[in-house]
Amino acid sequence: MSYYVFDTSSLILEAYTLFEDYGNIVIPSIVLGELEHIKMDNNKDPEVKQAVRYLLELLNRHPHEYGIHVFKTNMMEPARNKGLELNNDIKILMCALDYDKTQHPDDTIFVTNDLSLKRIANLFFGEDSIISVEVDSSDYKGYTDVILTDDQMA
Repeated sequence: MSYYVFDTSSLILEAYTLFEDYGNIVIPSIVLGELEHIKMDNNKDPEVKQAVRYLLELLNRHPHEYGIHVFKTNMMEPARNKGLELNNDIKILMCALDYDKTQHPDDTIFVTNDLSLKRIANLFFGEDSIISVEVDSSDYKGYTDVILTDDQMA
């Protein structure tokens, strides 16, 4: 049986299908704090804020379908030993690592779409214990250079 510990971005990406796609969901307390910050941040994209509001309401309606793992400062020791910068991403990762060590050894899956955090997580988890959320690339909002013929332009 697997236990899925989510970072903030992956949890937001799964907001609309979270309980359908996963069982045994674990949310680090740092993630809940980041969600509250995003919800109130005037500089965040309105679509992201909407997804966060939906997610928080979903979590409120289903309090028994997920667990919260509370971050404690002593969890940072493995990160300090590797000389890592002690930011929120690392706190979330250390919370996942602590959950793995203290609650469900070898049954914990860390879920992140943050490429840098995924690489750092490999220092602590095996690659088979880290997954990403599937993202529909058709929603890409960047730009693409395209050379069109006159007929295509018309």
